[in-house]
Amino acid sequence: MKRAVILLYVCLLPLLTGCGAGLKSDRHDVERLLLIQTMGLDGDGESVEMSVSSGLGPEDRPSLVMSAPAGGIEDAIARLQNYSPENQLFYAHVQYLLLGEEAARRELAHVIQWVDRSPTLRMDTSMLVVRGTAKDAVVGTSQQSTDITQRLASMDRQARSMGWTVYSLREVAADLAEDGGALCLALEVAPTEGNVFTDEMRADAVVPAGYAMLGPDGLVGFLDPEQSLGAELLRGDPAGLLITVSGDTLEILDASAHVSGVFGPDGVPTGIDVQCTLRAGVLEKAAGQDMAPEALDAALSDTVRDWVAGAAARTQEAGCDCLGLGRKVLSTAELAARWGGAWEALFPKLAVTVTVDGQVERSYDMAE
Repeated sequence: MKRAVILLYVCLLPLLTGCGAGLKSDRHDVERLLLIQTMGLDGDGESVEMSVSSGLGPEDRPSLVMSAPAGGIEDAIARLQNYSPENQLFYAHVQYLLLGEEAARRELAHVIQWVDRSPTLRMDTSMLVVRGTAKDAVVGTSQQSTDITQRLASMDRQARSMGWTVYSLREVAADLAEDGGALCLALEVAPTEGNVFTDEMRADAVVPAGYAMLGPDGLVGFLDPEQSLGAELLRGDPAGLLITVSGDTLEILDASAHVSGVFGPDGVPTGIDVQCTLRAGVLEKAAGQDMAPEALDAALSDTVRDWVAGAAARTQEAGCDCLGLGRKVLSTAELAARWGGAWEALFPKLAVTVTVDGQVERSYDMAE
């Protein structure tokens, strides 16, 4: 943001100094600035297609939405500028960077390096992976009264309120460097036909679709939504997550996960032990259901255990430690020095044991 402010100040400087020479031209240049707020990238390793949206303008002026195929990212930026010669496209305020599924698989490292070197784009930009193409998300969800940036901002707020994490490029790059794997929120385009009945709002929507698993070379697969909730418990603070257990809607109030290594007699890692504790509150009780408190506690524990075990198993299948389990198993300098280099080969073979102690708090007797 600081870099963006500096750049905008440089653009405005001639107007502020009162210099007569070039004043009209400089004012015209400033008025021509068009802030790109969402950028989507698709690519197959040989060519790219960039899709951009400016967001809605003053007085609900429709957003400018464009897409351009090109040989590379800089070439795409130049082509998009040629498509809109009356505007000066300005990328310092990009809020969301969407990578299509194929681009995430083939272009991830290149995109991170490009943004890191860019004089305008920021590494703290939120990154999401589209299950499908980024173009479908950017173009298909934009209409006269709404656009992809609005829809992403709404989805972002909803996802965060429900306990999901929207990662930035910087966070993804840091996790890749430290763990050799990273998570990134995935989304998919959802048609609204039959659900939204106002013509001007009937463009496609975007909805969370679990987490994408990213390795150093790019996308290696996805966690389904339930596995993603298990991953959230393993990686961070899942407070606020809403889950359904035996028909009851519960909110996780607090939770923790303790991860430790299991080692053989010779010190070789043989397994990973995960012990979770969590408290949940009842938001909505299933109609006509009388479940004893102890039974609901057990159902919560079993449900969360399956999700956590599923997340760990899926990352092992992909051979990608995007949950950062290696850091927790090899928790000392001695262990890291001895086994850190072999962790990538060891990780998929380790037995994972998950135990969960779940408790549901209530202000009344659920059985009454």
